[in-house]
Amino acid sequence: MCGVAGYIGTALPDAAAQARAFAAMAHRGPDNRGARVASIGDTGAALLMHTRLAIIDPDPRSAQPFEADGCILSYNGEIYNYLELRAALEALGHAFRTDSDTEVLLHAYLEWGADCLDRLEGMWALAILDTRSGKLLLSRDRFGEKPLYLYLRKDGLYFASEVKELAALSGDTFAVNEDRVHRFLAHGYRALFRDRSCFFDGVDLFPAGHYAWTDAAGAAEPIPYWQPRFAPVEMSFEEAADRAVEEIDRAIRIRLRSDVPIAISLSGGIDSNVLAGIAVHRHGQRLHTFSMLEADAAFDESAAIRLAAEALGTPHHETRVESAGFLDRLSRMIRSYDGPVPSLGMYLDGFLSEAVAAEGYKVLINGNGADEVFAGYYDHYLFWLAGRAAEGADFDALTAEWKASMGAHVRNPLLANPRAFIDAPSERGHLHLNAPTVADYLKRPVAGTFGETPYCDDLLRMRMLNELLQESVPILTWAHDSHYMAHSIENRAAYLDRGLIDFMLTVPSRHLIHDGFTKALLRRAGEGVVPPEILHLKKKTGFNAPIASLLNRADADVRDRLLSDSPFWDLVNRDAAARLLDPAVDHAGLDNFLFCLTSARLFYETFVD
Repeated sequence: MCGVAGYIGTALPDAAAQARAFAAMAHRGPDNRGARVASIGDTGAALLMHTRLAIIDPDPRSAQPFEADGCILSYNGEIYNYLELRAALEALGHAFRTDSDTEVLLHAYLEWGADCLDRLEGMWALAILDTRSGKLLLSRDRFGEKPLYLYLRKDGLYFASEVKELAALSGDTFAVNEDRVHRFLAHGYRALFRDRSCFFDGVDLFPAGHYAWTDAAGAAEPIPYWQPRFAPVEMSFEEAADRAVEEIDRAIRIRLRSDVPIAISLSGGIDSNVLAGIAVHRHGQRLHTFSMLEADAAFDESAAIRLAAEALGTPHHETRVESAGFLDRLSRMIRSYDGPVPSLGMYLDGFLSEAVAAEGYKVLINGNGADEVFAGYYDHYLFWLAGRAAEGADFDALTAEWKASMGAHVRNPLLANPRAFIDAPSERGHLHLNAPTVADYLKRPVAGTFGETPYCDDLLRMRMLNELLQESVPILTWAHDSHYMAHSIENRAAYLDRGLIDFMLTVPSRHLIHDGFTKALLRRAGEGVVPPEILHLKKKTGFNAPIASLLNRADADVRDRLLSDSPFWDLVNRDAAARLLDPAVDHAGLDNFLFCLTSARLFYETFVD
């Protein structure tokens, strides 16, 4: 995990600009830094910059930019299957001078060109300058775990891991993208990654799962190298479970490759416990676990977490949510994000990043993506019921299972009806985290519909693919890169694995939920390594806390700070916001919006006011 930045065009950034960029990148790579300049044609030039967080082969011989046979690589991420790729390349005659995944990646390009991307399993944002052709290859991993921002100017193209690095290298200042802020306030985080825009005008986010060639004349259109699709293959539940267990084990095993110690994020839920259980009990890893605890009884997972930690028998660390300094902490995170922190859960995860950093860890593995891959959300069960009903299954019996399972814990009234998506297949009102109830708070009209890409005809899989590719997973990967890299920590997502997901997209949807249990295939992988009390939980759990435990609306200083003069009020009705911040006003049902409002207001305080 590292920081990358660079330029290709006709007006190379000078030494002062490069120094500013290195300063902006320092937190992403404290172990080393380097830059390489190359001529492109008669008038063009390219610059590749890198700051290193040394994880695989920490020796300076693996530092970047890395060069071989006329090609120069600067990349951020990890190639988990680098050992298998290295063996294949050695069989083809390639010789290596390091033990790094960096060198393997560059040799894979030398052997297969851009087609190498389809062979990689990992996370990356990369730039490869091929001096033989005078072209630059840019690419991001399939799930957008590693960011890559672009800024195209008349003199050339700038690219970097973060917007602040683009500003430092180009010397330009970017105006806030008001349309994106409004979209965030109106619809929450789900609508943010449906295009390439970011929270600053003129800056684009390079799309995940794509690559592009560019030269001194400017950027080319990104091309997808991976396009997942749902293509079910007939199989029994046992066949699906056996293969899923194999794929889950492989995905976790290769993500344990590291030359520095690894930590695991541990909650009281299934996802992280399957990950930790497999890592410790099947692969012999003595990993430190880190958990966050919330005092509010409705969100307290301490009993399950301590049960899990005891079963693992590994060193365990706990950190508690603190309400003191909420606004200042949120502001610091906003600067790391180059945007509003998108949800309260992601703010809370920031406490965990601080605890992991305090113990000196460089690598953390988490269970992100499990809900989107294995079907773990409340609405997934109802989409599944609709699908099973269409197949002629015994709906009454399945509904009884649901009522004894997730149905007993539903809080969203739209999801309390087991026929919700039978009667109204296109209903998505439960996904409007903010709209339409927030219309009175915003000065611009709020769109009443929620867009969804029709990836397939299966309602459940269409929803899951939207979450995986456009909604929740892109937000999670952006958030975790932002606040973990702020502390120089590489964050690995165990279940965002191409091979695992390709297989899961061949599993008939009826097998995703079994005997009243969501994430049935993931649960099977946890048998024998996860305490039954956790493995058989039917209520969805995870790190969370109420906004009231953090935002003290009774504190006049808090209200004054949030309501102070700002161009923010060109978007938001300040009088309506003042009423919401009044401690005497009931904010029930508006917790998400209240956090989004606070986060967006502090984003303006940080970058505009």
